[in-house]
Amino acid sequence: MGQGRDAVTETSSWRAPMTRCECVELPFDEIARRLREDGLTFEQLQDRTGCGLLCTACLPDLRAHLARRR
Repeated sequence: MGQGRDAVTETSSWRAPMTRCECVELPFDEIARRLREDGLTFEQLQDRTGCGLLCTACLPDLRAHLARRR
């Protein structure tokens, strides 16, 4: 059990959470710091950095990361 095509399907459906916006190379911790220290809204930060605006793949993990830090 756990071999062949089924094994690939089982393991490929899991992924580690993203920890940065790869498109603009900005770690989530840095995003959280800028939001906190600069008093920016998330939309303002996006306008300034482009984070989460290009491919948008990071948005679910980024939102979860920020929610945990509130």
